[in-house]
Amino acid sequence: MMSASWDPEREGSILGTDEFSRNIDNIKGGLSRSRENAQIREQIMIEKNKAQPFKPETFKPSKPKKSTPTSLSEKLGDEFD
Repeated sequence: MMSASWDPEREGSILGTDEFSRNIDNIKGGLSRSRENAQIREQIMIEKNKAQPFKPETFKPSKPKKSTPTSLSEKLGDEFD
């Protein structure tokens, strides 16, 4: 509940408006910290990848995906040609 007090030591107001605005501020702060942490993790990964030189012998290209047959004739193949 957004209008409930998350602090067990604090008594809430009758309509919960004080708690609601405080909880919204807490959520905004948490989202902001999460965004900052994601940016820091991304920067760390960028720096880590810069530090490791590319080794062509370790590169494994992904296999091309087989296309999914879309028509009945593609599904049956050359059986009825």
